[in-house]
Amino acid sequence: MEVTVKNLSLAYNLKSLDSSFLRKNLLKRIFSNKENIKNDQIWALKNINFNLNNGDRLGVIGPNGSGKSTLIKCISKIHEPAEGSEIMIKGKFLPIIEPWSLAETMDSVENNIMLIGLTYGFKKKYILEKLAAILKFSELEQKKDYQFSSLSSGMKLRLIFSIVFVLETEIFFIDEFLSTGDENFRNRGFKLLRDKTANSISIICSHERHTIKSFCNKILLLNNGEQLFFGDIEKGFEMYDKLLEKDK
Repeated sequence: MEVTVKNLSLAYNLKSLDSSFLRKNLLKRIFSNKENIKNDQIWALKNINFNLNNGDRLGVIGPNGSGKSTLIKCISKIHEPAEGSEIMIKGKFLPIIEPWSLAETMDSVENNIMLIGLTYGFKKKYILEKLAAILKFSELEQKKDYQFSSLSSGMKLRLIFSIVFVLETEIFFIDEFLSTGDENFRNRGFKLLRDKTANSISIICSHERHTIKSFCNKILLLNNGEQLFFGDIEKGFEMYDKLLEKDK
C-alpha cells in the first residue's frame, strides 16, 4: 500500500461561494496578507506534498480553517483538486467523513449496517458475514431491530464506529471521528484500528493531541491551506505551539 500526494492544491471561486460584495471583500481582507487569493479565487490548499507507506499513521493538525478536512476530501476524491495536483493511492481505501450522515434514521439498526456497508462499496454477502461481529462490537445485539433514530448519540456513534472498523479495508482516511464517544469504547476502537493498520495506512485529522501522539508516527502541519511541516510528531507539535503562540 502507498499514498503519495504531490503539489496538491485546491481553489474555490469567490463568486461561486457568495456573490455578495461584502462577503467577497471580507474574504479578501482575511487572506490578502497570506497570498491565498488571486483572480477571485481562494486557495483552500496550496502545494501539499507527502508520501506514506505500509504502517504509516499520519496525523493532520492545524488551526481551524487550515484545510485539514479539505485535504481528506481531496484525497478521498470528494473534491476535485486543481490542475497539476497528483494523488496516487495503492490499496482499497475507506473515507470516514461524517459517516452518521449515511444512516437512514427511520430504518432499523440491522438495515443501517447493510446500507452503510453497501454505501462504502462492500458486497452484501460480505456484510452479512460480518453482521454479528459488528453488533457485538457495538454492544447493540439486543437493539438490532430498533430504529436508528431511537438510539442515543453514544449508541449511534458506537454503531458507526463498529461498521467502519469491523469491515476490512487497507487505507483509512478519518476526519475528527476518533475524538468523540465514551472513553472506554474509544479505547477499544483505537486498539482495533491499531491491529488493522499495523501493515496498512491511516490519515487522521484531529485537534486531540493525545489522539495524534498515541496513535500516529508522522505528522502534517497545515496553516491557511499551506504545508508548514511533515515528519516527526514532536517536532511538528513544537512548530504548532509556536504558531499558536504567534497568533495570540
